[in-house]
Amino acid sequence: MPLKIIICGGGIGGLSAAGYLRAKHDVTILERGTLDFTVNDYGLSVASHSVNLLQKAGVKLENLDTVVMTHLWQRGPNNEELRTTHFDTRVRFGGAPSVLLKRAKLQEELYRFATSTEFSGAPAKFIQSAKVSDVDVSAGKVRTEDGRIFEGDLIIGADGIYSIVRGAVLGGQDVSQSIKHYDTLAFMAQLSVEDIRSDPGFAYLSDPTTQAGLVGAHSTLGPQVNKRILTYHTSKSGLQVVGYTTEKEFTEKFDSTKTAIIKDVPISRIIEDFGPDFADCFVNLFRHSKIDAWRIRDVAPMDSWFSGKAVLIGDAAHAVTPQAGQGCNITIEDAEALGYLLRDAESPDAITPALEKFMSLRKDRVDLVRRRSHELGNIRTDEDKTKEPIAAEAFARTMFTYQGAEHALKAPKHPGMGMSMTGAT
Repeated sequence: MPLKIIICGGGIGGLSAAGYLRAKHDVTILERGTLDFTVNDYGLSVASHSVNLLQKAGVKLENLDTVVMTHLWQRGPNNEELRTTHFDTRVRFGGAPSVLLKRAKLQEELYRFATSTEFSGAPAKFIQSAKVSDVDVSAGKVRTEDGRIFEGDLIIGADGIYSIVRGAVLGGQDVSQSIKHYDTLAFMAQLSVEDIRSDPGFAYLSDPTTQAGLVGAHSTLGPQVNKRILTYHTSKSGLQVVGYTTEKEFTEKFDSTKTAIIKDVPISRIIEDFGPDFADCFVNLFRHSKIDAWRIRDVAPMDSWFSGKAVLIGDAAHAVTPQAGQGCNITIEDAEALGYLLRDAESPDAITPALEKFMSLRKDRVDLVRRRSHELGNIRTDEDKTKEPIAAEAFARTMFTYQGAEHALKAPKHPGMGMSMTGAT
């Protein structure tokens, strides 16, 4: 008999979980807002291991307006070439490509995965404007702000960093207390490939159908200082530019408004922060659209992501800082793992053993991503500093060669965790 599963959150994690679980179970998704797939939102990377999992399930890359990631460019503050790395995961590790795309495009295709009749099982029921206000993990009940009550054998919290479900799993704790800040923000803006085509210094970015990827440039003070600019493709015609720096006066704004995004930052603020350390060609990348300031944060590690009839995935369980580029990928991995581990569950009695196995499979891998992201962002915690740095190549091989829950469970050790992770970064 299929389980009745309630998923809180209709983002990447919730829709992925619904897609994998619907083949065998009755799935309902509660989304607090309404979905708009036309919004011109931010870009992200879906790495080869996640692409592989999604393609096996029937998700179509051709629906996503992606570019294949082929290069990493390390540049100096004046855009001089320091190192160019060919980074096509199909060549380095075999299997699927790593791709760059807009978040809305991925979410639209995952919505198809969850709700289309093209996939096996009953389509998930997707309920919009269903803002969750309370979760009873013992009874398996979810209440929305408008008074509706949903009951299931399992509640999946895919409701982000301020997760209502996480608060319930933690016994009613204030989830804001588990969110960690690092005095770091990212200024973010978008531009088109056409905007940089006339600049010969950016010729390497001008034809993403031939080569696409990510550019990283540190300030004149070097990589040990937490100030750098990244630029990467988000489609065949688009780019995103991100500037990492300290929060300064934005700390008070973030705290007072209780938000992690401050919109419409003036270009003068970018010039003030980055102008002394970077050439105009980099600073001017921010002039082509509105600029947002994003607070960099993650959540404190949890001993367990489940309690009673509720389990957490994605940012609700283990939000990580963005520097390792793995946030959405480990979320998709979570979803695939739940789908696999619950595939044969025919009664609620099978849920707890499956969730225990889920934790044993996922926690160490997520902790590895958290540590590596801290290292890349120069925001290592005291606990991080008690451990040897993670070697770049070992981390890449561990992440990009992951083949899903079934393969991981058959491996003698957690995938990649048996190899040496220490060495130069």
